[in-house]
Amino acid sequence: MSDVINNVANDPSVTGFGSHSAQEVEKLQKALSISQNYGTTAPNSLSGGSALAVEDLDRTLKLVTHGLEHLKLWKDIIKDKTAQTVAEYNVQNSYGDEVSPFFAMGGTPQSTDANYEREVIQVKYLGTQAQVQHDLTLIQAAHGPVIAREVKNKTIELLARNERAMFEADSSINSLEYDGIEAQMVAKEASATYKSTAFAGYDSAGADESVIIDARSGAATADFDEDLAEDMALTNVNNFGMAMDCYMATDIHSRFSRAFNAKQRTMPGATLSSGNRVKMHEGTLDFRYKPSLFNRPRKAVLATTVSASAAPTVATLASPADGASEFVAADVAGGNLSYRISAVYADGETLASSEINGAVSAGDKVTIDITYTGSPLYLNVFRAAAGATTGHEFIGRIAPAGSGSTHDVDFNAQLPGAGKAFLLMHDIDVLCFKQLGSMIKYDLAVTDTSYKWLQLLYGTPLVAAARKLTMAKNITSSRVN
Repeated sequence: MSDVINNVANDPSVTGFGSHSAQEVEKLQKALSISQNYGTTAPNSLSGGSALAVEDLDRTLKLVTHGLEHLKLWKDIIKDKTAQTVAEYNVQNSYGDEVSPFFAMGGTPQSTDANYEREVIQVKYLGTQAQVQHDLTLIQAAHGPVIAREVKNKTIELLARNERAMFEADSSINSLEYDGIEAQMVAKEASATYKSTAFAGYDSAGADESVIIDARSGAATADFDEDLAEDMALTNVNNFGMAMDCYMATDIHSRFSRAFNAKQRTMPGATLSSGNRVKMHEGTLDFRYKPSLFNRPRKAVLATTVSASAAPTVATLASPADGASEFVAADVAGGNLSYRISAVYADGETLASSEINGAVSAGDKVTIDITYTGSPLYLNVFRAAAGATTGHEFIGRIAPAGSGSTHDVDFNAQLPGAGKAFLLMHDIDVLCFKQLGSMIKYDLAVTDTSYKWLQLLYGTPLVAAARKLTMAKNITSSRVN
């Protein structure tokens, strides 16, 4: 290579152009260069020009999962501080007996008394644990101080877990959980304590007084549409509610918006834009739509286990008659019903069991003998379409009754893969989050060269007036129209 350089520098006849010998060309090709495999070669294996190249790591971290902006209910719900682990509250369900207010001159009106009830709710405990090795606090980290970033990460993780739990948690299934909005609505809506005595007799005899609307159409889920929205609004108003936000899955809202857009008419020459996100309902009650990722219903079984525990095993599917069953002939007309069960432990969910199927009749419930290891927090139940043994979709959670015991797995209250919509009233006397202090960062003892800490949230949603909220269930959650 040095001979070539000398010739170019000192010999005027050498111009760098024209013909050269094969040996001279080979020497030229030995010039320093960054090889094509630079990005896939370990740093200590680089040589030549590649060893001089410096990597440029973007200072902005590319987030590919959810963020705080996706937490819809947590931003909206009223936070009310409580100073005790058991919060008490009073409920008033009447101003007095329904009597005539008229009286004769010289007489006195009829005496009436308001009615009050004392109720309680228990604070529950949510948390996550984090740790960072000491050396990571000394380096110049790419995306800022590592501990600060992990604190932010764990904050989002904990609030995201709580976001879904505020709708779905149920202490009757897992005693560590609080009762979420749905569980409290189911438990309280029919209770005399939470039911106003005003306007008694103003509904038709035998009319459904529930504030939980089952949208199913025969054996199938039903689309969310403007009629269902108006049914929810009317139900809410007739129960003295003034709800302002409707939370539903993003898929449900998208399906509804596209179907609604297809019904619209446009004027010739009008300037249009593609898509049509329906933002509000204006009817008996005006409210906003709040599509949320955390209202998307669980669908399929896991393809990869999270928990270290083995999948449960199933045997002996039976279908005895039960008065609480919601099975009708159309639900089982297609043939046997097939089920799979997964177990959820403190370290996550297992794979689902093998499928088991059997004949079910209208008015039956489904029971299965389930065997599992250890102490799962709860069990997830998946059901396939009638006559099928694949394509199982989620229908709900059940409490473990003991390994090898018979479990009630299906009353057909929820159809496979169905979604829900919640019409909520954000008023401290109706719905709030009772919070025992703000979120806490709790440092743990140093036992090795790592910083360890807990991030904790103590609280519970409180539905103090269940009938001022409305829920619709068994809604089609597929995004395909």
